[in-house]
Amino acid sequence: MTTDPVYDACAAFATELVAQGVEHFVISPGSRSTPLALTLANTPGLRTWIRLDERSAAFFALGLAKSSNKPVALVCTSGTAAANYLPAITEAHWSETPMIVLTANRPPELRGWGAGQTIDQTNIYGSSVRWFTELPIADQSSTIWFQRAAARAVQTSMGLRPGPVHLDWPFREPLEPQGEPDGPPPIEPLFLEPPKLSLDFHVAKRLAASFENKPRGIVVAGPMHTGTRWRAAVQDFCKKTGYPLLAEPLSQLRVPAHDVAVINHHDHLLRSTWADNAVPQIVVRLGGAPTCKPLRLWLEQHRPPMTMFDPSNSWSDPSFTVTELVSAGPEGLQSISELINPSMFDPSWRRQWLEADATATAAIDLILDNETLLQPAVARELGRRLPKDHLLYVSNSMPVRDVDSFLEYRSDPLVVHGNRGASGIDGMISSAAGAAASGRPTTLLIGDLAFQHDLGGLVAAINDDLTLTIIVVENQGGGIFDYLPISKVVDASLFQQLFTTPQNLNISEVVKALGIEHRQVTDLQTLTVHLERHGGLRVITIPVDADLDLDQHQRISQAIQQSVASI
Repeated sequence: MTTDPVYDACAAFATELVAQGVEHFVISPGSRSTPLALTLANTPGLRTWIRLDERSAAFFALGLAKSSNKPVALVCTSGTAAANYLPAITEAHWSETPMIVLTANRPPELRGWGAGQTIDQTNIYGSSVRWFTELPIADQSSTIWFQRAAARAVQTSMGLRPGPVHLDWPFREPLEPQGEPDGPPPIEPLFLEPPKLSLDFHVAKRLAASFENKPRGIVVAGPMHTGTRWRAAVQDFCKKTGYPLLAEPLSQLRVPAHDVAVINHHDHLLRSTWADNAVPQIVVRLGGAPTCKPLRLWLEQHRPPMTMFDPSNSWSDPSFTVTELVSAGPEGLQSISELINPSMFDPSWRRQWLEADATATAAIDLILDNETLLQPAVARELGRRLPKDHLLYVSNSMPVRDVDSFLEYRSDPLVVHGNRGASGIDGMISSAAGAAASGRPTTLLIGDLAFQHDLGGLVAAINDDLTLTIIVVENQGGGIFDYLPISKVVDASLFQQLFTTPQNLNISEVVKALGIEHRQVTDLQTLTVHLERHGGLRVITIPVDADLDLDQHQRISQAIQQSVASI
């Protein structure tokens, strides 16, 4: 305790956060947040990271929270500093990522009177946070209240629907300590029981019977940074039912398992006429909305019954194809598996999917092994060559789609993260740096526009001791627009001006000017060498001809359609 109630309150708050498992704070410098920043810097058990730009800071915290599966706290001063957090908080909201946002503020008597660096911060993030509160001014000894606020912030951010919480913290001057500290207040931490969603036995029995009557089903897994928690239950369910598993890499479930039909290339299979003869009797869905557009269109066309496990009640069903919503987590799915009679298993159904997937793999390899290095081969090699215990962060636009299409499962599972909540291209370097801050060697796959969008994140990572490789696909602009109908109806020059928007930035010169290691790669063999080594911060650029890349994507799709047509 000190003779300063403000610093006593901050110490009680910080100590409780540590007791509840919070390990990382990302601080942006400022005056009004002085009591929080000083207290956190002197709290045992906390790692503080400094980011000048609040927008980059928030994305850094986002990536760190996704990779650690724990809340990460943000601290900033008042004014527009708080507003710059919004893009990352929006992503955290939609991707259900726990974050604790602490914004300093002027006291109430200074708001609305023209005081400097003062805006309306009351519920500034709107519905994107799970809880907002304005903390009281700590002008008397109220440490227990602040301890409870910290515990509530952690529990709410990690609740049934994880996400960001926002605590707005007003401070009066003086902001510096008024007295000598003598350690955190002696308050016992609260015990918080993590939420679990199991199923009533009768509900589990009904669902098990329903699945037994539909031996030709599939399991679809969308983006989940917590997907490893589902792995055992999903694999057991697939073994019992024989349902093929269509898991995108960001689900953490594209992982091999004995007697589980894990499908690598459903993105390609579902574009073909083969898919018309593979319509399931039932779809079991979990995770966020799938990235794969052919999957979405196929399900919209055939509309098979769909059971979605939705423990957070997110209602992530933009196609309106879900016919039954189950508010249960992996515990609920496991209880269903235990009731299923394995005699329901239809070997021919699983074999049909595995044979088609193997045929697609052969068609892809035939093209990629004999042609110029383009985006599909980059995505495939990331899965094949990244070392064990590595983490792959994937930017939006084309990188996440190519990884979904071409990255294969591997015996040592690869952790794959991305920002698929709001699916923007902003903050990707900062997010990947945050993931690397969790201690895992990290590789980021990113396009040239997204790279330029977050150059500040690259600068911020220079002074951190991180193992981060950034692979930049230089295709001169937003290549994804070449796949959209607008590319065929707009004049080429106008299309380039408004959509692909090439910037002609010499990325290699920018990277070298910052003193960062740079390599340019133009062939598959050299890429393999660089993927199998890691250490420090480095940037690898891969020049890609956008026209050749589009043509290769189209020829791969055609080759697979022809190959599987006779199955």
